[in-house]
Amino acid sequence: MGVVHLQGFASSEGYLVRVSSDQVEEELSRLREALAKSRSQIEELKSKHGGSLGSNELRIFDTHIAYLSDPKFVEEIETMVMDERLSVRSGIHKVVQSYDRIVQLVENDYLRQRAGDLRDVATRVLRNLDDGAAAAAPDLPQGGYVLAAKKLTTTDMFGLDSERVEGIVAEEGGMSSHAAILARSMGIPTITGIRDLPSLVQNGTFVIVDGATGQLHVNPDERLRAEYQRTAEQTRGIEMPAGDRVHETRDGVAVRLMAACGSVGEATLARTMAMDGIGVYRTELSFLTAGAVPSEDNLVQQYREVLHGSKGHPVTFRLLDVSSSTRLISLPSETERNPAMGMRGIRALLHDGTILRLQLRAILRACAGVDDAGVLVPFVTGLSELQRVKAAILEERLELRKQNIKCASVLRIAPIIEIPAAAFVLHAFLNESDFAVVAIDDLQAHLLAADRDNTIVRDYYETVHPALFELVARMSRDAAKADKTLILFGEGAADPMRVPFYIGVGVRDFSVAPVRLNGILKVLRRFTVNECQKIAERVLNAPRALDVQRVLVRLSQG
Repeated sequence: MGVVHLQGFASSEGYLVRVSSDQVEEELSRLREALAKSRSQIEELKSKHGGSLGSNELRIFDTHIAYLSDPKFVEEIETMVMDERLSVRSGIHKVVQSYDRIVQLVENDYLRQRAGDLRDVATRVLRNLDDGAAAAAPDLPQGGYVLAAKKLTTTDMFGLDSERVEGIVAEEGGMSSHAAILARSMGIPTITGIRDLPSLVQNGTFVIVDGATGQLHVNPDERLRAEYQRTAEQTRGIEMPAGDRVHETRDGVAVRLMAACGSVGEATLARTMAMDGIGVYRTELSFLTAGAVPSEDNLVQQYREVLHGSKGHPVTFRLLDVSSSTRLISLPSETERNPAMGMRGIRALLHDGTILRLQLRAILRACAGVDDAGVLVPFVTGLSELQRVKAAILEERLELRKQNIKCASVLRIAPIIEIPAAAFVLHAFLNESDFAVVAIDDLQAHLLAADRDNTIVRDYYETVHPALFELVARMSRDAAKADKTLILFGEGAADPMRVPFYIGVGVRDFSVAPVRLNGILKVLRRFTVNECQKIAERVLNAPRALDVQRVLVRLSQG
């Protein structure tokens, strides 16, 4: 919540300024000074955030420092100045534009991310040019503010003058960019893809950024302000106990609340908040930030950091879950029309077993001497996929022992249920696994054939569709029959309106973002298991989404 500060919309990129021949040396000198100042600033940022960010996030700063020292990048700018007599500012704009044009011609997320990094670096250098050519930016608001940017860049977010950012909205920049990764790690609510921002907000406009729902509230009324203010205060007021605490319903039935994390920083926060371990640790960050496959030793170090932070509580690592668009996995040459429904998750890992074996070896090594660690297999559709991963674990453990390398003697394994076909045969998976994790958001999207991030079909992504509740109840019964744990994972798992239903159908294990813990605790303190069972019965008897919604709304108001 806060007033808006617009940045990056009044751009002079379209205008090329030329200099005389006797000004060339002066321009080059200013370039060198701006590059040196930019490197110094990034080093200072890295040092300042070293204690709060994990090694993956800190590596982003290293990437930017590398660009500042990249001879090709610097030489291209110098060539613009010397050969075309462009000012340094114009030369930087032209170099960045040329990279952008190349990237627009290829469907490659990795190259797009690299172009985003280059823009971040160029923006910082431009701001460090001491020529007063850029239009003076409006003064920053007093106190915290919401940054409204044309492009989501790390320079805008974490510049030395931008440490009071409460939220971020941007016209461009995906949620897998380095800037978005850093925003999540630092707990800043962020929304991207809002078109024509200057027509919606001005400097000083009061807004609310709801990162969980992806909604931007412009000039909200007093009622909505008060509601969000209470939520913000509750979030800031989350207890930070020194030791463990019991999570239970009002009548004393234990509920296990584990964290869903994607960085070492989040894992540390989960332990600080006395969560019951890490139910899902997403391993994609180390691959996406580097833009390439990390080394085995690098992965071992990262996974050990996570395990060390959990201090003996369970940790389960989700194997890499990316689509072919990342180019991290070697796939057939033909381009997939719909990568999200194609060679992703375990399908891609089994197609090119290099990364699968790399991750399994790293997890086995990192978990040496650890009693309660596991592996999650994403995007499973059939039992054979789980069996092949189990076989690979056995083979890699045997190979490590042959090399006298310490490794885990026990590693729990579980499927991530996110495809309806897998949900309907959960009983078969439980015969081969130690437990199961349900990715409730992805399961819902696949069940309803509606991408939750696609605003065009948002209405079809019914958050209270009866089919989803029926399927969750069925899976809970299957898990109870098999005497195996079923863990619900995702934003939908943390929805306070749905939690009583989950408890009512027998779910006792959750994996949620640490910042969602307080909301679930409030629900647990409010209801007994018997009351939750009655709520679940009413939900399951509701024939339409509207009827389900009425039950849940009455529940939240009661």
